[in-house]
Amino acid sequence: MNGSTDMGYDVDEIDFKEKSDDALTPILHFVNELNRELHPRHVDLSLGELRTFADFPGNIRRRFMVREETGDLVALSEMRYPDDGSNPEVLRCEIRVSAEHRRQGVGTMLLGHIAGIATELGRRTLLSWHFDTVPAGAAFARAVGAEEKLRFHDNVLRIEDLDVELMRSWAGAGPERAPGYSVEVIDGRWPEDLLEGIAHLYYVLERDMPMSEGHEPREWTAELMERMQNHYLQSTDALTAIAVEEDTGEPVGMSQLIRRHSDPTTWIVTTTMVDPDHRGKAIGKWVKGAANLAALENWKGGVYQETGNALTNEAMLSINRAMGFEHEKTTTEVDIEVGDALAYVTSKTGAIGRGASE
Repeated sequence: MNGSTDMGYDVDEIDFKEKSDDALTPILHFVNELNRELHPRHVDLSLGELRTFADFPGNIRRRFMVREETGDLVALSEMRYPDDGSNPEVLRCEIRVSAEHRRQGVGTMLLGHIAGIATELGRRTLLSWHFDTVPAGAAFARAVGAEEKLRFHDNVLRIEDLDVELMRSWAGAGPERAPGYSVEVIDGRWPEDLLEGIAHLYYVLERDMPMSEGHEPREWTAELMERMQNHYLQSTDALTAIAVEEDTGEPVGMSQLIRRHSDPTTWIVTTTMVDPDHRGKAIGKWVKGAANLAALENWKGGVYQETGNALTNEAMLSINRAMGFEHEKTTTEVDIEVGDALAYVTSKTGAIGRGASE
């Protein structure tokens, strides 16, 4: 989809991988401007990070940018869906409009484009999210009739406040509380012989974590795990504590911390998970403690640690509260039926959503 609209804006589909550095630089500045509004502690992305984080494996992604006639960027949107055919009725999407161009119909125009493409793809539901740090997102969701599905707390911990003795007690008590298991901390790349087991853990995580009604977990494979780590290790450092059942050699739990190359002050928890068949032995605390102790030893200059939890995940919330994490912002997941989205757009513009070829 490329071309002008009757609103005086140009809408173009973009592929970050094919853009030159010069062409991508103004997009990078716009993304960083939006991210600073969303997250007051945001440290700007580099061009390399924008390319890496924007093309994470496992999904088909399409992006659109909206420009004024002057050429200035006013909005970006993204849609994505799994590349393995799972969840065939759902299209995840995001619409981000600059503060000075909100309430002028730009978001509605992009919603029409997304809903039109969703129709062509045979998708029935649009799934998106908004943040309490940008109230305009919630207002737009209410206006279009999107329904709230889940809430997540994004939590932060000052690393200087991390209870090191608590981490040592969690890690130290592991062998006694979970005999027959061991924990190893991996710096960087996961061993090839563990990839299939780690893929199973990601399947378990997606299967068991709170999701909107009708969501089905994708097929996680060793090949996808390899692609994932090849991708994110381009722009981040990673420490992963992996718990293994000694009799089988299979991974049963893990906790991973990453830090961006351009922002070593912030450690991000990508995941902490334990296979349900091996819960009740404090393996989650063991891998949490081990990962944090390794980061304290190997990563200098850390200031913050970030994690996110669904409000329904009480077990992980309690672990993070014990560590001293505090709520920083709330993410709310919403969805809307494609037909309802198109009806809203028509009511506002008199036009149906444009498809991919327009």
